[in-house]
Amino acid sequence: MSMGSSETENNQPVIQRKKNIRKWIILLIIIAVLLGFLSLAGEYLTIDSELNRADLIVVLSGNDTVRLKAAAELYKEGYSETILLTNTGRTYGEYNIPYTQLQIEMLKELDVPEGAIHQVDFVAKNTGQEGTAIIEGMVNLHANSVIIVTDAWHTRRVKTIFDDTFSNTNYSVQYYGVSESEINPKLWWLSADGWKNVIGEYIRIIGYYIKRDTNIPDYPIFNIS
Repeated sequence: MSMGSSETENNQPVIQRKKNIRKWIILLIIIAVLLGFLSLAGEYLTIDSELNRADLIVVLSGNDTVRLKAAAELYKEGYSETILLTNTGRTYGEYNIPYTQLQIEMLKELDVPEGAIHQVDFVAKNTGQEGTAIIEGMVNLHANSVIIVTDAWHTRRVKTIFDDTFSNTNYSVQYYGVSESEINPKLWWLSADGWKNVIGEYIRIIGYYIKRDTNIPDYPIFNIS
């Protein structure tokens, strides 16, 4: 056996080790890029506004415990003297009590006086219709500015829709994303609910653009199970 052949054989484990190290480095880079992308995808859905005082605080329907608590805190911090609730037309209990009445009771338990709480009559079945309902409520309450309260991961879609809804008004619209939601915008991919809600938001945003650009009467509602 020649000297060169012997050295090559001796170097094989070293060469293989270096190849394995390179493979692990490449794999770690791919994972880091993927996790960074997933994190950015979640963060993109959130909008942070530096809040100013407004005529109304509006609570969008859904995740009431978190959103109503945030609205009550904003009210007590002096951001507005009035809270407006949207209306989905839902009822609860055997006597079909309007769901908005339950929301009012929850706000009262959070030390918001009943006189400061209003609700819209317009029954909204989706976020787009909620925008129309809010404008109706602002007209009735002679309001010119509003703070929209919803979950943090919901703010991008809401702003996308409301930018169109409010485009022909002179109303000032601010957005407050509640960070106490169970879904962390940076770590949403760690839970099944995170995948359901974040991917669902992107589908709904795309659905809204389809509706807007094709003049479909109402943008599609997707249920992600």
